Amino acid sequence: MNKSFIVPILVFFYFSVAGQTMIRNGITSEHINITGTKISLIPPAGFVKATNFLGLQHDQSGSSIMIIEIPGPFLEATKGFTKEGLLSQGVVLKDIERLIINSLPAILITGQQNAHWISYTKYIFSFGSGNETVMINGTFPQDLVNMGTEIKKSVLSAYFDINKKIDPFETVDFKIKPDQANLKFAKSVMNSLIFNRDGNMPSQSADKTSFIVAKAFSNVVIVDKKQFSMNRLKQTPYIVEQIETTKEITIGGLSGYEVIALCKDKSTNTPVKVIQIILFRDSLYYILFGSTSENYDANIRELKIIAMTFQIKQ
Repeated sequence: MNKSFIVPILVFFYFSVAGQTMIRNGITSEHINITGTKISLIPPAGFVKATNFLGLQHDQSGSSIMIIEIPGPFLEATKGFTKEGLLSQGVVLKDIERLIINSLPAILITGQQNAHWISYTKYIFSFGSGNETVMINGTFPQDLVNMGTEIKKSVLSAYFDINKKIDPFETVDFKIKPDQANLKFAKSVMNSLIFNRDGNMPSQSADKTSFIVAKAFSNVVIVDKKQFSMNRLKQTPYIVEQIETTKEITIGGLSGYEVIALCKDKSTNTPVKVIQIILFRDSLYYILFGSTSENYDANIRELKIIAMTFQIKQ
């Protein structure tokens, strides 16, 4: 493990002020940077770099630590951290604690979630400023108490290098050429890249044309790939009104399905036309999703041109 970039400063420690836990973390020789993020952690024993998401994983136990960096205000990003909000995501809230980490407001959620007939405990540690937010999700089988203790220590060892420069195109394992349709990079979230006309979030362009490329971060068993693609379209922020075409497609050596549909935006009720392409690779998939509110046919053609430039990095 390469630690040449780590400079020993301080071991993290805690103290309490006015009933609120304060955390002062500094880089130590035990910290490792999570590639593609501004976060460094002290990893639990046996954890290795994750293959499908930004973070660490422990294959034998199915435990993980996932880093999510959100380009938005901390208060906005965490406003859904309520009993009701978490339950809507399948997480049962067990405890919530307000913290301060290196002068930044923070929150530590302890929850429980069931998946694949296994009950998991989750630690969701989130902190940030008025410009960006970090979420660190530690997940482990509920009965592995000692594993949970180590994961919690690791999550709370987080060091955030606010000045670190991240190349979003280095954090994904695919390539795409947005300039083929006059689109600009807007932002990166988890395993996804988002493009639109002006590079702003939200976009100020008249036609609201956007294109998202994302990689699924968990393995899934897909029996009927065509039906999976149709169901996946229903999980987008759009109400599907008419499916225009559905066809098999191969891009960059991966096969999948392309769906073009007329929809309405769930939040604004604005009519849009969308193109969704899902490409399958072993037990993972990539989703290429474009939408536009004007000049439907011309813009969808442009989005298809971008999609055809998709390639897995060698």
